[in-house]
Parts: sequence; structure tokens; C-alpha cells
Amino acid sequence: MFIDTHAHMWWFSFDKDRDQVLAHAEASGVTKIIVPGTDLKTSKLAVELAKKYKGKIFAAVGIHPEESIINKQTDLQDQLTRIKELIDENREYIVAVGEVGTDAYTDELKSVLPLQQDFFRRQIEIAQEYGLPVIVHTRNSLTETLEVIDQMQVEPKGQFHCFSNDEEGLREVLKRGFSVSFAGNITWSKRVRRLVELVPNDKLLLETDSPLMMPRDSRGEPLMDNLRNEPINVTILARLQAELRGQPLKALEIQTSANAIELFRV
Repeated sequence: MFIDTHAHMWWFSFDKDRDQVLAHAEASGVTKIIVPGTDLKTSKLAVELAKKYKGKIFAAVGIHPEESIINKQTDLQDQLTRIKELIDENREYIVAVGEVGTDAYTDELKSVLPLQQDFFRRQIEIAQEYGLPVIVHTRNSLTETLEVIDQMQVEPKGQFHCFSNDEEGLREVLKRGFSVSFAGNITWSKRVRRLVELVPNDKLLLETDSPLMMPRDSRGEPLMDNLRNEPINVTILARLQAELRGQPLKALEIQTSANAIELFRV
């Protein structure tokens, strides 16, 4: 059994063939998928999918840091209030708060980092109130992300998804007890690939970040004819990580699934 801990199955590109995509994944051993929202609308869609595909899809709800440049602060506050209501009404289908965090990829995002940090902190508080882990997004902003985590009275638990920082950053994340996952970036980035073997067995998770982060070959070409990433590709990423770690694929499959079950209670 493989568990894809991060796939945006509410994405519009899945609307016409979602059942087929999930069937193909399950046939290849991907039996559970965590679907994170990025705002109120997509968080609701994630919950709807968790209800429709009960026991196969599990929802995470939250406001992505990029929303800080899309919505006004008052709109974000309203979304945050309604995220709490969504958890209250659908707790059995929700396994995490995410994806949340900070992002400094552009100058525009950098300009609102204090706002991002504030909403990240408040979403960690929501996660802790409901006994949920957080799924953390951080891009060019690990220092700002860790600042928020370190300011919490109770240390949060969760996952740093699609990790792309350096060795020192990885050590800091692991020191705080977080789990780590990599996506298709390990197929094209030698720098990120070198991090895979440094993650302890009990902290490694698998993810695809579907439909984004398509695995690619050494020439940078997609490994599949279909340019859309899908949960079935978690098996490709698992095979590569097993090779990088010098582990049998089956051992990595069992360990990462156990890790996901323990963290997310899926």
C-alpha cells in the first residue's frame, strides 16, 4: 500500500476522469490519498471528495500563503472563520490543516510576509485546537516559516511538503519533529535529490503534489505522455527514493505508509 499525502484532486483537470485516475492509482497500490485545499472553496471541494470517496480520499483544509496577494485581509479573516466552521461540521473527513505556511518566491509575496506569518500562526492554532497536524508550504521562506513555528507555545506537528531547501534547512525541520516529503523535484534537481537519504526512516512521507510537479527524465522531459501529474506516479517517486536510500522498495512502502497513518490517522 502506498499513500500519496499531497494531491490536489479537486483540480479542474480531474473533473472529467477523476474516477479513472483514482482507479488506476488503486490498481498500482496507491490506496489512500490526502487532498489539501488552498482556500475556502477548494477546502470544501476536498471535503466533498472525502465524503464521496470515503476511506480512499482524506481532506486537509486551509488557506495557502499565495492567497495573501489574491484576497484582502478582511476576506482572509472571513475564510479563516469559515475554515473553522468547515472543520466543526466535517471533522471525521478532515485529517490536517493545510496547505498553509509562507512563500517569498516573488517580490509581491515578500511584501506581505508579515500577513502570511500571521495567518500561518492562526492556522496552526486551529490545527492544535482540533488535534490536527499541519501541512506546511514554504518556498524561499524557511526562516520565516520556522519563526512562526518557534513562537508557538505548544510545538506543532505535521509535514513539510515538496521540500526543496538545503541540508541545514532539512536539519532544522527535522529537529522540530516534522515529517518531510519530496515530489517530482527529486527527478530533476540533484540538490534536492541529495536530501532524500538524510531523512530518518520514521520521518519520510510520499507525495506527488498532483497535478503539479510532474516527474521528469534527465533531459527535463515528462516521464508520462499525459502532462498532468497523478497519484499513480507516487510509485515512481517511491522507487527512486528507495534507490537513493539503498532500501528495498517494499520496506520504503511499508515504512512511509506507517508514517502517514501515524501522523494523519488515515
